[in-house]
Amino acid sequence: MEQHVMPKPKPRVLDQIEQEFWDKCQDGTLYFQKCSSCGVWRFLPRYICAKCGSFEFEWTPSSGKGHIFSWTVTHQAFHPAFAADIPYIAAVVELEEGVRMATRLVDCAPDKVALDMPVEVYFERIAEDFILPCFQPVIEAKQ
Repeated sequence: MEQHVMPKPKPRVLDQIEQEFWDKCQDGTLYFQKCSSCGVWRFLPRYICAKCGSFEFEWTPSSGKGHIFSWTVTHQAFHPAFAADIPYIAAVVELEEGVRMATRLVDCAPDKVALDMPVEVYFERIAEDFILPCFQPVIEAKQ
């Protein structure tokens, strides 16, 4: 008998600039805002640069590479769609561009995650029309 798996919820979008972030991610590339005046990268998406106060920015592709800044292992599903993933790793990744992003770390055993572990973006399909940026450990190429 096939077990029904509840789909994971899409992020709740509060305004248009946040919607732009999620829309940009749907091409399988992680984008962040970059201030057109001072060059500072920013995340969470916002209308004004926190450094210089400029309203001008561009959506710029990220390298998608970073390292683990912080994490916790979650042993309780706070939404039924995540029950099959227990335990899972909720992490904060610091990207090469300097922004920090709360995310899920996938393809990593909870006892293998480490501070400063190199990671890269991985897009998980959570709905037919939606992919979610998560992160996975960087697999070192064998030489």
